[in-house]
Amino acid sequence: MFCHFLVALLVLNVANTARLPKIVCKVYNSSGDVYIGGIFSLHKDGPGDENCGELGPVSALQLTEAMAFAVKTINDDDTVLPNITLGFMIHDDCSRAEYALWGSLALAMGAEPTVEGKYCIVPGPRIRDRTEIAMGVLGTEETSSCEVVVSTAGLFKTPHVTYGATGSELFEEHQNPYFFATISPDTYRAEGIVDVLAHFRWEYVALIYSSDQSILDIEREVYDEASERSELCKLVRTEVSRDPTDTELNDLVQTLRDNPSAHVVVLLTESADTTRAVISAVRSAQPPLIRTWLAGDSFGNQIKPNTFPQGTLFIEYFKPKLVRFEEHFRSLALNGSNANPWYDEFCQGTDICQTSSEDGFSEFNPMLAPVMDAVFSLAHSLDKTFRDFCNTSFTECLVENHIRETFVDQLSNISFQGTRGEFNFENSYVPGRFTVWNVQNINGVVKLVDVGVWDFGLGEERLHINENLIQWNVDHDMTPKSECREACGPGFVVEKDQVKSCCWGCRECRMGDIVSGTKCVQCAQNEWPNKDYSVCDKLIGKTVTLDEPIIAVLVAMIGIALLLCGLTTCGMIRHRQHALIKASSRELSAVNIVGILLSLVAIVPFLSSPSAVVCGLGESLYVLSFTMMYAPLLLKVNRIYRIFESSTKTVRRPRFTGSTAQLTIVALLVITQVVVIIVSALVSPGTWITTIELYPTQAENEPRTLEIFCNIGSGFLASMSYNLTLLLVCCFYAYKARNVPGNFNEARFYAACVYTTLVPIVAALPMYITADKAIISAFSIGLVPVINGYVTLIFVYLSKLFAVVRGYQEQPNNNTADQNRVGRNALQSQFIMGGKGKVHPSTSETMGAGSSQMEDAKEQT
Repeated sequence: MFCHFLVALLVLNVANTARLPKIVCKVYNSSGDVYIGGIFSLHKDGPGDENCGELGPVSALQLTEAMAFAVKTINDDDTVLPNITLGFMIHDDCSRAEYALWGSLALAMGAEPTVEGKYCIVPGPRIRDRTEIAMGVLGTEETSSCEVVVSTAGLFKTPHVTYGATGSELFEEHQNPYFFATISPDTYRAEGIVDVLAHFRWEYVALIYSSDQSILDIEREVYDEASERSELCKLVRTEVSRDPTDTELNDLVQTLRDNPSAHVVVLLTESADTTRAVISAVRSAQPPLIRTWLAGDSFGNQIKPNTFPQGTLFIEYFKPKLVRFEEHFRSLALNGSNANPWYDEFCQGTDICQTSSEDGFSEFNPMLAPVMDAVFSLAHSLDKTFRDFCNTSFTECLVENHIRETFVDQLSNISFQGTRGEFNFENSYVPGRFTVWNVQNINGVVKLVDVGVWDFGLGEERLHINENLIQWNVDHDMTPKSECREACGPGFVVEKDQVKSCCWGCRECRMGDIVSGTKCVQCAQNEWPNKDYSVCDKLIGKTVTLDEPIIAVLVAMIGIALLLCGLTTCGMIRHRQHALIKASSRELSAVNIVGILLSLVAIVPFLSSPSAVVCGLGESLYVLSFTMMYAPLLLKVNRIYRIFESSTKTVRRPRFTGSTAQLTIVALLVITQVVVIIVSALVSPGTWITTIELYPTQAENEPRTLEIFCNIGSGFLASMSYNLTLLLVCCFYAYKARNVPGNFNEARFYAACVYTTLVPIVAALPMYITADKAIISAFSIGLVPVINGYVTLIFVYLSKLFAVVRGYQEQPNNNTADQNRVGRNALQSQFIMGGKGKVHPSTSETMGAGSSQMEDAKEQT
């Protein structure tokens, strides 16, 4: 602050003696109740110490009109500064820092410039009323002049809002509290450029920059940012003057030839002439140098897109289309401007103002939106200051000593809807937001196409580029590479060159490895590398689906078996009084059919997505259904054996062969299975409800897959061991009953049924044990009950129903001499069908010697 005071004191001592070119006294003003000032570079720096040069580009005139239009917009808005007219005063600094300083002093002191002969006295002797002193100043455009202007801001407590100065020294820590910027500093543009390089993995890059001070600031920021980032390997820097000589251009071309792997060139220039000279030299080199250019635009709309080769990328400040301002400027081009003192100087006798006001021209001037937002920020801050802190009249409040400090505080915290969206200062400036443009040839017309955005407000994901929209150089169909190493694809690790640390080759990792830095790291068994081999992703477990052919066959077999089961049930119920059905023990048959039905239903949970409920339900139903199938068969074949065995010794009926006893035994056997299930669940709580991970054998170069299936635990094995015991006992009695007279074939049907059941069990067991796929496990588990159901239904029940349907009837028993030859204890029961022939009878129809024992046997069966 003390330094600022000394600068201001020196200025005040010489202010009245400052003799500037007469043209500097031109002021574009509009009267009002409260004023803001503006300093713009409408003329270029001229030769000599006290001269203004030629006119600047028409974009400079547009900036002055942008300020005037923004003030008019505020005055037309009743919600901002109601009943208060905002006025402005605009000065031309002729692109000179000292002229900008005098203009700033004139605005801050209220000293109106005065013409004396061929000179302009700034600040002039005439002092305006305090109400006419600028409350804030817009400017300047250049960093060098802005530094000088801002150094005096604290003395007059007048905030300066720059719309174009971006040098990082202006934004350093402990900066002047009266300095604000509606444009982001060079630091952000440097970060944006380096982010684009990193996005495309351009790590070996050439950097060409001009010697302009503003460009040197940006170049330093780019270099510092690149040095801190690991993504950039090598940066070849080449400086050229503002007006490069042939020698400089030849040296530049030779530098690019000496670095052939630097296919990408970052270009930082301020002058359009410098840009044209550099591009032309590289494009005309022999042999040709094909390069991809990345330009950090500092030359506004002074250069046409066709100056650059196809594929060039620009990173520019975000420039919204200002539709209303464009209409305003076009109206001036048609009708002229009586207020702007420089308008005729720019536009009279030429069509430049008309050609520069085509639709969309505001999108090519990077400072239009910052100028308008600077006016809006000052106006909204004044409005809030007057509303919240002025208890007296407006004019009295305006001259109070504290009002300027209050105004600056309000400006620091202001927020409003600006030209670029929600606007507010962060550390006295706005965060960086840039548009990424691409030079494209569309139907023979060279255009700039918006392909991305860099927005600091988006955090880590601040750069978004749609690569599908980019049109690269005609010699590149894909994104060009700029590196001195082999491009390592996914799954490859870098093997650095011992000589050049920035260059390396690639080594492929093993299947199932990810790349972690320069190492291959193996993923866990239940993980697999993602597409770029950077992270081990958890494998998503696959389950059994019905679209698998083998499962579809199993489901079809289940469906047919259920149909046969339903057909058998209906037949057994309908013909339940038929002698042949009664002879097969209807009660045990009913239990057996229910067991078959339950076994088919128990397969369904194994064909769905496994969970604790699904697995527990499926496995418990599975083992219980087998008990309900084997227990009745065991009792049936046991009863046959016992009846025929006892008939050779006694005429008394064996014990526990009645229906009630048989059902009781079946119930006990089933209850025993239930007890086994409950006890195993209590002893090992997870045995029925856990799942298992299966890893199918990988084909060569195929990723590992994970499949989930219900785990067959100790509880399931214990229950199936119990069922296997029943089955083996059943086989034992079937074997013992092998000597039953051939005329009594029901036992043999049971034996065939039991023996056949062992076949799928023996086949499915190794299939399940060795299965590494869920569908194989499901098929092997489902195969056993399906085949068992088919065999039991066909051999035991459907054959009987066929006989019943075909009309077989019981033939009366005749005690002829031929029959007595069978033996004293022989039993016989014959069925005939319409007198056409005989069939083998059931063992249950004649079981004893004599009619009384036959009746008893009938009753038992």
